[in-house]
Amino acid sequence: MDSMERATIRDVAKKAGVSITTVSKALNDYTDVNPETRKRIQEIARQMNYVPNVAGRSMGGRVDKVIGLLINDLRPMDPSGSVYGILSGVCHACQDNNIEFILMTTDGKQQTQRPLKMLCLRKQLTGLIFAGFRLNDPYLHQLDEIDIPCACIDIRTEKADVLDVTMDNERAAHEAVSFLVKNGRRNIALVNGGLDADVSILRGSGYRWALEEAGLPVRAERMVSANFDTQMAYEKTKQLLAQDHQVDALFCASDLMALGACQAIEEKGLTVGKEIAVIGFDDIPVARYLYGGLTTVRQDFYLMGYMAGKAIYQRIEGKEDVQVDNMMYELVIRGSARGKL
Repeated sequence: MDSMERATIRDVAKKAGVSITTVSKALNDYTDVNPETRKRIQEIARQMNYVPNVAGRSMGGRVDKVIGLLINDLRPMDPSGSVYGILSGVCHACQDNNIEFILMTTDGKQQTQRPLKMLCLRKQLTGLIFAGFRLNDPYLHQLDEIDIPCACIDIRTEKADVLDVTMDNERAAHEAVSFLVKNGRRNIALVNGGLDADVSILRGSGYRWALEEAGLPVRAERMVSANFDTQMAYEKTKQLLAQDHQVDALFCASDLMALGACQAIEEKGLTVGKEIAVIGFDDIPVARYLYGGLTTVRQDFYLMGYMAGKAIYQRIEGKEDVQVDNMMYELVIRGSARGKL
């Protein structure tokens, strides 16, 4: 077949030695196809760059442009509101620019079973936005295998042709910890997220930057990781306070972890905001109502989603010099870390 010709489902069936019906079922993950056969057909289709003919997206031979939002590890509950904010932002950007939008989800297992290139071909994507991914996720290592405009929300890929849509996490963390220092806190601990999350690396760097700038020691035993989990943050904070009675403040890399840390502080008979100040990150909806109001770094997930959608649309339209500035943030001061000691 000439490399300029588009492979058809008949071509895939012929090369695989199966019927067209079997190919169709294999590419749509029907369970009545032998798993080995399904995997072999999908690999052949990938090698031949087969793109399904989705009639619903075409009219008069014209195929509509489609931006996909791919969310990793979608959870039953999202107290931070990040998923809905990003989803709404991308959706509205697509609506404003009259371009089709589809929502997709994945997880670590699916990423190892279905190549990113195959996913893009099957969905006929013109552009793709990633959200909720970690540095070691398989799909991030397959970005070079696809040739459509891509954007990653809240993670840096260091790839020139991939748009990184994120706020300045390092500077935001630096500002939060510096606020604690200016208000007399000298023994500040860090409750960080997962070490495979880019935002954790940056927020941890901002924490160390603020301490070093203030001439305060950076102590490894005062830095714990709780994987953005409330219960784990509660347990890690209990251990931390039992081992170090000098801690007078906590910077937590998410509000969910900050809530767990606050619970551990109060169970120890201490008062959040008085004996131990606490700052979180995100400004989740309940933050203002708990522990005298949680001091936190507010970020705009809707704006992230909107700017990602708009930027990908501009790339699709041929604009090469698309720039996405770091999202603005705001340090919101409330009772958990208000005023000087």
